[in-house]
Amino acid sequence: MDNAYQLLLATLASLLPITNPLGNAAIFLSITKDRSSKERNKIAFRASLYMFCILTAFLVGGSFILHFFGLSLEGIRIAGGLLIMKFGFDQLQPKSTNTHSDEEHQEAKAKEDISFSPLAMPLLAGPGAIASVMSTSSYVPSPSLASWSVIILGILITCSICWILLRQAEKLMKLLGVNGANALTKIMGFLLLCIGVQLGIAGVQGLIG
Repeated sequence: MDNAYQLLLATLASLLPITNPLGNAAIFLSITKDRSSKERNKIAFRASLYMFCILTAFLVGGSFILHFFGLSLEGIRIAGGLLIMKFGFDQLQPKSTNTHSDEEHQEAKAKEDISFSPLAMPLLAGPGAIASVMSTSSYVPSPSLASWSVIILGILITCSICWILLRQAEKLMKLLGVNGANALTKIMGFLLLCIGVQLGIAGVQGLIG
């Protein structure tokens, strides 16, 4: 039972900062400012559902991907750690909450349905979140239905939090303001940096151990 709690906490601790629901709520509000509240709610729900499907697919297919490409768990941990550290550094930068170019931003605003792209992929379930899920699953010595269920529960909780925050994006931004959202994003960026370093250490220890 303790291992299940630890695995659930590890999943949440790695996914929540990297999905950055607060920063993405600001982007979501910006690219949907011409939509009604009802349309925003539908987009937020679909994006969260797509996010869950993408991350769960990479979790379940992770073992196949490792074997197909001949990758080791240590390699996944080191590569995932480096990628997560990169995302952490990006979030510590002053303008990290908007990593899209002006062209991408305008294209997103013009799209009829932005729930899958760019909202679910790559904003919510991007390369960092995928690497995080695969890295977390690599800590399970012998993957089983029980361990996968715990990680999937962590993914579901993360997606639910993202859905709630996206639905409340307008109220949230009024409450926090730009400075408050940036401050929380930097805190999450620091946590990501620490998680990435720890993943890298675990990978190196596995190689030399």
